[in-house]
Amino acid sequence: MIWDDYLSAADRDRLATTGLTGPAGLGQRPALLVIDVSWGFAGDRPGEDILDSIRRWPNSCGAESWDAVDRIAALCTAARARGIPVLYTTGRARGDAWDVGSWSWKNSRTGEQVPATPEDRDANEIVSALTPEARDLLVYKRKPSAFFSAPTATHLRRLGCDSVLLTGTTTSGCVRASAVDAYSHGFKVAAIEDGCFDRAQSSHAVALFDIAMRYGAVIDSAAALGHMAALAAPSAPALPR
Repeated sequence: MIWDDYLSAADRDRLATTGLTGPAGLGQRPALLVIDVSWGFAGDRPGEDILDSIRRWPNSCGAESWDAVDRIAALCTAARARGIPVLYTTGRARGDAWDVGSWSWKNSRTGEQVPATPEDRDANEIVSALTPEARDLLVYKRKPSAFFSAPTATHLRRLGCDSVLLTGTTTSGCVRASAVDAYSHGFKVAAIEDGCFDRAQSSHAVALFDIAMRYGAVIDSAAALGHMAALAAPSAPALPR
């Protein structure tokens, strides 16, 4: 697995004794969650080195963002074709950044993106390659989790979902926080390894390890596509109209 290089022999021995493997994570009525894949986190130049991208977009994850974007786009297309709900999350802030709150405590460059952003783009706007369709749901959030003080769990229950397939960024931040809260709300969780991205490979790998040990499954996009294809089409889709 992607995290194997980060585990010592002692770690492996301890884990074999604890029996931590996490729940299965694949349900029969999933929703696809696309977490924070915005200009601010992906940058606006596919293929651009992360160090160059960060100079203009403080939160950018660079070129690896766009590798994941391609896979997320394919997942969105497959989900819609099967009647599987697609939910997007992103942030939102006042022009004076008053409501950014604790985000500014940990990032000294927060003010660079509120209200001004490179190329006159809104840092919180979903990248154009993944523009939500009319039937999709867009949830605005203020904190890392897609569920904290947001209607995500309510939407999922109204849609009859029993599980979530997680994509987006950052793996160690908002994706992991969403996995914890989805699990806590009673949904099965599967994080899609190559559909998530982060600024550091170690953070990406260890966050996925943590999800796999405690909160759900970690699968790749091919497995997620196969899972969706094998599901029976919903008899009465509850998608927004």
